[in-house]
Amino acid sequence: MDSIDNKANYRSRALVAGYDAERRIDKDDYVNDREVGYFTAQIRRLVGPAGSIVDMGAGTGKLSLAFARLGYAVTAFDQSEAMLERLDAKARAEGLSIACRLGDIIADAPNHPVEPTHDAAVSSRVLMHVADPDAMIGHMAALSRKGIVLDAPRRASPNRLLVALRARTGGEVYRCFDDRALTGSVARQGLRVIDATPIFTLPIGLHLALGNKPLSTALEHGLAFGRCFASTLFLAAERQT
Repeated sequence: MDSIDNKANYRSRALVAGYDAERRIDKDDYVNDREVGYFTAQIRRLVGPAGSIVDMGAGTGKLSLAFARLGYAVTAFDQSEAMLERLDAKARAEGLSIACRLGDIIADAPNHPVEPTHDAAVSSRVLMHVADPDAMIGHMAALSRKGIVLDAPRRASPNRLLVALRARTGGEVYRCFDDRALTGSVARQGLRVIDATPIFTLPIGLHLALGNKPLSTALEHGLAFGRCFASTLFLAAERQT
């Protein structure tokens, strides 16, 4: 296992102060719309129109707020107190109730079978940063009665070049995943993959920099032939009975 573990970076209150603006969260944004759209569609498939969701590495609430707005019972789990405070403030401003739980995705993973406490577990842009991805997937599986939905950067994309550049220039380095290895890790947790879709032919960072939803939509449509090199794999898996 490599030494990637970026969790400390996201405890910074200075980072949290600009987090939503930098990632265009809560804006009419192409990337967030595609991400949230995928997660909500797969949760409806796994759970139905109502149920309980735990958002692992919830951050400032991109997914948690989306599911709460749809009427799901949501628990937001994150190791950053500053992130959860921001999430809670946003939820209260909308009159939404989200249970916020401070904890470590890896350290708090159960080391023995436990009774699942939620219908499903979701996680967006987190697996790439943790020290032990298998343990995180196991934690998600342990908490969910029906299944999990997650995403991860792909090795079969330009992400590997970006990571190498960041390593040389002192930027934040994240982990990229082989599609088959990732689906295999999910399967080892007693889950059956029901969808694995590569999304974002162009890098997410480029779309965020453009900040132009119609342009991003047109570019992705025009470059659909290159989807095999898409940056991110979105994956949903159901518990096998």
